[in-house]
Amino acid sequence: MRKVLYSILVAGVIGVCLIIPGAVQAQKIDPTKVTASLKAAGGTVGGIGYVQVTAFSKIVEEMYPKIKISIVPGAWIGNIFRTNKGELDIGSSTLVMCKLAHYEKGPFPEPLPNVRALVSVQDDNYYFAVVRKDFPADSVGEIVKKKMKARLCTLSRGNATEWIWRMTFTEMGVKWEDVDRWGGKMNFVAWADAVSLVKDGHADGILAVGAEGIGWLTELATVRDVKWLKWDADLYQAMIGKFGFLEGKRMRAGSFRGMDQDVLAPADSGVFVVRTDLPDDVVYTLVKALAENEGKFQAFHKGLRTFKAADMAKNTGLPLHKGAEIYYQDKGLLK
Repeated sequence: MRKVLYSILVAGVIGVCLIIPGAVQAQKIDPTKVTASLKAAGGTVGGIGYVQVTAFSKIVEEMYPKIKISIVPGAWIGNIFRTNKGELDIGSSTLVMCKLAHYEKGPFPEPLPNVRALVSVQDDNYYFAVVRKDFPADSVGEIVKKKMKARLCTLSRGNATEWIWRMTFTEMGVKWEDVDRWGGKMNFVAWADAVSLVKDGHADGILAVGAEGIGWLTELATVRDVKWLKWDADLYQAMIGKFGFLEGKRMRAGSFRGMDQDVLAPADSGVFVVRTDLPDDVVYTLVKALAENEGKFQAFHKGLRTFKAADMAKNTGLPLHKGAEIYYQDKGLLK
């Protein structure tokens, strides 16, 4: 019997932007005088979240040298909790995770008052299963239907990637322990370790999330013949409906060696979050730096090519920080 997963009542509302009265006026903020030492967390090292935050920090520091940003490893679920606690000033997360946090669903059952959205990154992060070429299945659902002795990898327990894939298997009526019971094995490891396990023949594939051209998969596809499992139509629609993934998104053929066809997969999009109590002038300056360096941000990684400064305030999933709101209002980006 399938478990009923968390439903998100988006009703056509994907982005959330609250207008907060009494905001400091943009003309009173001089970004050249803003000084701050900030801690930012990306995703797992080697993942797209880490790449995004690295690009962002470089752009900010180059434009406003009085702002220093130190980057630490993080995770899309954990970054939201750590930002709420004040352990982080900036965190990389995703639209789906921000919506779950806003509606107090899934991993976020309690209110998180000290987290606000900074910017929508507008990239496409695809949830996909990549396996060795001779793996005896062509779809994600076949692993369960055939009770395969599959040796699979994903990120550590509690990570957003692991959580989404766990919910995917739950939708099919099984737990991770069932994979082990069938004679397979679940490995909860970092991307680099997952690549090594597949390269060395100790694992069959990876339950992953990533953007086109992500480094760890480029490395794996270069040295091993791999294929991408299809999403069964009913499973794909179930995950879209229950978690608000971006529908109809395809990872383009040629993104990696061996990818001869477009791959349809549930897609998510990056969102940077910040502490609600971070000063308005600091947040305003962060947003301004990124907005005025659209091309540099796009050029940092092929997965960021769709970023547009004009859409930074759209599809954030959480209410905007007041400082970000000031900038967006000033530039006419809030509709």
